Amino acid sequence: MTRQLIGIGIVVLGAAMLTGCGRDNPSEQGSKVQKATAVAADQAEIDAKATADAKVAADMKAEKDAKAAADQAATDLQAAKNAKVTADQAAVDAEIAADAKAAADIKAAEVAKGAAEKAAADAKVAADVKAAADLKAANAQIKVSADATAAKAATLLEQLQQQIKDGKLDAAQTSLTELDDMKGWLPASIQEKVETARTALKAKQTAANLVR
Repeated sequence: MTRQLIGIGIVVLGAAMLTGCGRDNPSEQGSKVQKATAVAADQAEIDAKATADAKVAADMKAEKDAKAAADQAATDLQAAKNAKVTADQAAVDAEIAADAKAAADIKAAEVAKGAAEKAAADAKVAADVKAAADLKAANAQIKVSADATAAKAATLLEQLQQQIKDGKLDAAQTSLTELDDMKGWLPASIQEKVETARTALKAKQTAANLVR
């Protein structure tokens, strides 16, 4: 505004100087001064309006820039919030996944342990059944062998007794030797009869030696 007043003053002063230097009469000079003053005033008004418009435009631009900056800040803040929410959800999801995996691993380990224990128990049962069957078969075989040995021993014993009775001392000695080889497998009853036959055989042998 001060600059505008200074401009008006310069215009008026210039008009006055021109008037003083010319040959116009006072009335014309006054009219020129008034015109010059009016022109200067119009120019000052134009300059003032231009300055006001420029300030309004600058203020509007500043306000627009400030709003844009605020909007960008709000957008950035929302993006940061969204990023945090996403990160938090990812952390929660990762923890849930880790817990689920741990639970699955524990379950799998328990299932594997149960299967291994069952397999071991089944194997033990099978082994026990086989051992029992093998023992039973062995006992049956032993019984068969013992029965066969007892039958053979009974036959040899009868043969021994008959040989002693018939005086076939050498044959009787052979039969007695066979019976002695089976002694560990013979029942006590047969062993007693073998010893009785042994005594009888020795008596016969002694008598035979005396006769010679």
